Amino acid sequence: MNKVQQEIAAASLGALIRDENGSFQGRYLFPEGFSGFAGHFPGHPILPAIVELMTVIHLAGEQLGCRQRLVGVEDAKFLTPVRPNQELLVRCRPRTVRGKPLYDAQLSVEGITTASLLIELACAEELP
Repeated sequence: MNKVQQEIAAASLGALIRDENGSFQGRYLFPEGFSGFAGHFPGHPILPAIVELMTVIHLAGEQLGCRQRLVGVEDAKFLTPVRPNQELLVRCRPRTVRGKPLYDAQLSVEGITTASLLIELACAEELP
């Protein structure tokens, strides 16, 4: 696990929550010192889109008990910036599209959608 992945795991605000439909969610808080903010952008930090994607991948790995790797992105919309010290809610729902198992992820801050993703993942390695 690289430094950013370790910091994403550390930004998690507790255990993930599952529902009876197979959906799951987690909350994250990225402090000002989070390395992903470095240079993005000086004096006006926002969470890079790749970190939002990595956060979804981290959450899915926690849910599935297997570190995940990205196979493909079917759709991605980044709508509102995420700033330091904002609580980010990540909700994921497994679904099948054209026979492919995908994850539909919605990210939000204070009820406002920040990103919407439809991604394909695969197990990379078992979690310890």
